[in-house]
Amino acid sequence: MHLHGHNFRLILSDGSLGPWRDTVLVERGETREIARVTDNPGNWLLHCRMLDHAMSGKMSWYRVT
Repeated sequence: MHLHGHNFRLILSDGSLGPWRDTVLVERGETREIARVTDNPGNWLLHCRMLDHAMSGKMSWYRVT
């Protein structure tokens, strides 16, 4: 999944923070926990980088006010 407008850090299984990134691989049925600061106002896209997945609905907008 690719997050526009903000970077994030994965929260690892031991509770520590991974490196800064804007994209993370998420397998089917898997979840990931992230930490981010939403300090960039606007409407931003969250989507799968595989275009056929994005076109079939693996895409959403989020708003930061």
